[in-house]
Amino acid sequence: MQLVAVDSDNYENKDTQANADQPAVSGEPGPQESSNSSENGSFRIPISAHKAATSRASTMAARIRTLNKHMLNVPGKWLQAVEKLPVKEYGNGIEYYGEVGVGTPPQKFKLDLDTGSGDVWLAGEQCDVCARHKKFSPKKSSSYKLEGRKWGISYGDGSFAAGYTARDTVTIGNLTVPNQVIGLAVNESKAYQVDTVDGLLGLSYSGVSFIQGVTTFLDNIYENNYLKDPLFSVYIKEKDKDNYAGEYLFGDIDRGRYSGELTWVPLYQPKFWQIMLDSMSLSVDGVGKESMEINGPAILDTGTTLIVMSDEQATEFHRAIPSAENSDIYGWIMPCNTEQLVPGNVSFTIAGVDFSVPIKNIVREPVKGLDGWCFSAVTNGASNFIILGDVFLRSNYVVFDRGNTRVGIAPSKH
Repeated sequence: MQLVAVDSDNYENKDTQANADQPAVSGEPGPQESSNSSENGSFRIPISAHKAATSRASTMAARIRTLNKHMLNVPGKWLQAVEKLPVKEYGNGIEYYGEVGVGTPPQKFKLDLDTGSGDVWLAGEQCDVCARHKKFSPKKSSSYKLEGRKWGISYGDGSFAAGYTARDTVTIGNLTVPNQVIGLAVNESKAYQVDTVDGLLGLSYSGVSFIQGVTTFLDNIYENNYLKDPLFSVYIKEKDKDNYAGEYLFGDIDRGRYSGELTWVPLYQPKFWQIMLDSMSLSVDGVGKESMEINGPAILDTGTTLIVMSDEQATEFHRAIPSAENSDIYGWIMPCNTEQLVPGNVSFTIAGVDFSVPIKNIVREPVKGLDGWCFSAVTNGASNFIILGDVFLRSNYVVFDRGNTRVGIAPSKH
């Protein structure tokens, strides 16, 4: 992994705490990129993309995992349908990961960097079924401490991981966080056994964790001043021939990765990276703009593929898509040629500014047995908030600013 160090000395407003009553600000000064490095300065973590080898990456499975992750109800017919999905790689069945070290000296792992979770977990050496994954060895770490609590996660699609908790040093780039609570899996479902990703590094606030009562990796960074400027920026793109699919830039902002100015938005609820979505609209080339009655709290979640909203909001969204249907078995589907039927963009209005996602990114893989029909990247099942996953983040550069309890958003350059 190549790290490119940048200086964060120009970061402003570090001690200003944003809140839901403060207005959003466009173009507010932020960190400037430089070729210099500092002891606790900035660094990049390239993220790689791969096609998952199981149906776990399909739209149906992604829906179920997202709803379970956020403790939402999953329709029984969806569970039945996902069990029948073929084991097949789809072009948009993509998972992202970065390299993270655990222990002293660091043992390197491929972990999902997830802003919608608070846990750090990976395979332990006692996991006999984790043959494909690199396993963490406590005996090789001088900083390892057994905690011994039972730990586990499970999803409605049948995937699960379970084990025990421990404490150890977690290293990402040149950032080292000691005494972090981690989950070590001793058992996992087949879906995880064949997965390229070794586990997960949660980047959310404390309280968003399957391991109860722990200080998350993100809050450890902030509370102990391990990073000079406690923020990170996320840039996701189509993978290239080397599987490079973007980067996480810790401690700084890369102005070369986005167009225009950042719009700074205070968090609606700091437990999550949750903001307020003002409205949505569909802009069709040569026709015009159609508004949608969709608004409310929205979570920016790098660990979710899709865009998830309430039943009523999903119905309102698909009302603007010609011939879109809500299948009892498959959920929302649409004609595979929707990009030709309604060429243009879906706009998400946040703090009065429109952020777009091309229609082509809303059309997912074909539905097996329904010729000409594809899954929609917008699905229902959420209740009190909307979830903006990678479908949104691939088009928009986002700065997650823990120090000021806010996010910055701008259109990505690709």
